[in-house]
This record gives sequence, C-alpha cells and structure tokens, in this order.
Amino acid sequence: MSRRAHPRLRATRAVMVTVAVLGLVLDRVTKHWALHALSSHDHQIIPGWLSLHVVYNSGAAFSMGTSFTIGLSCLSIIALAFVLVWVFPRARGRLTSLASGLIAAGIAGNLLDRLLREPGPMRGTVVDFIAVRYFAVFNVADVCITSAAILFIWWAVRSDRAVERAVKRADAVDLARTGGASGTAEEGS
Repeated sequence: MSRRAHPRLRATRAVMVTVAVLGLVLDRVTKHWALHALSSHDHQIIPGWLSLHVVYNSGAAFSMGTSFTIGLSCLSIIALAFVLVWVFPRARGRLTSLASGLIAAGIAGNLLDRLLREPGPMRGTVVDFIAVRYFAVFNVADVCITSAAILFIWWAVRSDRAVERAVKRADAVDLARTGGASGTAEEGS
C-alpha cells in the first residue's frame, strides 16, 4: 500500500522546488546577461553607491578563501546534498519551504559556476556583478542564500515565541484545573 503525501505537504514541497528552480534560473540568466552586457563598462544605478560590473570570485563571501576554491566546491556539494536530503523533507510551513528553496537555489547557482567556469571543474570562478559601495560585490545566488538565512532566523524566532505562548497556555490550563494550587513540593522549597 502506497502512502500519499498530505495535500498541504505536497504544496510545501511544490513551493520549495518551484522557488529553487526559479531562483537557479534567475541566477543563471542574470549571470549570462552580466557577462555580455557589462563586459565593456560599468552601469551606475545609484552613482557612488550601487553599480553593476563583473567580478570573478574564486573565493567565498567578500572574496575570502580565494586559494581554497576546491574546498569551497566540496563544501558546496555537501551543503546542497544536506539541503536536499535533510532540510527539504523536514520543511513543513510556507516560511521554511521558501527558505529551503532559496538556499538550494543559491548554493546550486554558485556551485554551477565553480563546476563549469574557468579555470576548470571544482576550481571555477563565481560571477559577481552587483556592487554596493563599502560592502561587497555579489550575485542573485548570494541574495538567495542571504534571504534564506534571514527567513530561517525569522522562523526560529517565531517558533520560540510560539513555544513560549503554548507553555503559558498549558500553565494557565493546569492552574485552572487545580483551582489555583500549582506546583509540587519541590517548587515550594
């Protein structure tokens, strides 16, 4: 007998897959566009603050670890496998589904650059093209990863608050059942 997933669970999985695919496609398309449209000059969006220009990054965020490209590629493969095998099946709500899809898209987008770009597999450079003055140059995959991190933190804070509310409700119910006499002898000492 086969077990079919609950309709809500199917919907959350559909959200994850859709977000992951759309995020990955958007990352690939924007990198392709940047390589062709920005090769000859920068585009100033907000003069002095936000511009578009191509940077090839062999490292991680903020160009850290530029001599560790193969290691970063291996970590990306492990991280993507972890998201697909452990995180995806455990995501239950809209927020965690959205965050899971975004993190998968971001990791896959930058991993594809490392696998397919020069100087070769596992050593390729990531194409970054969104430059914020005094901050960093990044891409859509990086935006997906950062957004996912923010959503996971938001979910964790909301979950903690929900647990606190549930505990307070349970305490109130216990207090009502016992008629105001609460606790054990240990609590009174």
